Amino acid sequence: MLDQFLNKKRNVYLMALAAIFCESFSSVFLKLAGQQPVLGWSYIFYYGCAVAVMGIYAVAWQLILEKLPLTTAYLRKGVTYVLIFIWAALIFGEKITPQQIVGIAIIIAGMVVSMRDDT
Repeated sequence: MLDQFLNKKRNVYLMALAAIFCESFSSVFLKLAGQQPVLGWSYIFYYGCAVAVMGIYAVAWQLILEKLPLTTAYLRKGVTYVLIFIWAALIFGEKITPQQIVGIAIIIAGMVVSMRDDT
C-alpha cells in the first residue's frame, strides 16, 4: 500500500516534507531535555521523544531516498532550518535577528532555484 502511495511524485514530495517536519521536532525535544535536570524523568522523557522522532524520520527518509534522487532529496532538507527557526521563535520565544532572517531568505531562495530544475 505504501509503495502504491509513493509511486506518485507529488506523494513522495509530501512524505519528504512530512519527514522533514518530523525531524525538526527532534531539535525541540532536545532543547526541552537540555532544560531539565540531567537524568531526571523529564530529561529522559524528552530525550526519548527526540530519539523516537529521529527513528521515525530515519525510516521515512530511507523510503523517500528510494524514490527521489539524492541531490533532490537533500536540497529539500533546507526546510529543516526554516522550521527550527520558526519553532525557536514560537515555542521558546527566542529573539529573531535581521541576520537570521537574511540567512533564512537565502536558504529559501536556494531551495526555490533548485526546485525550478525539477519541474
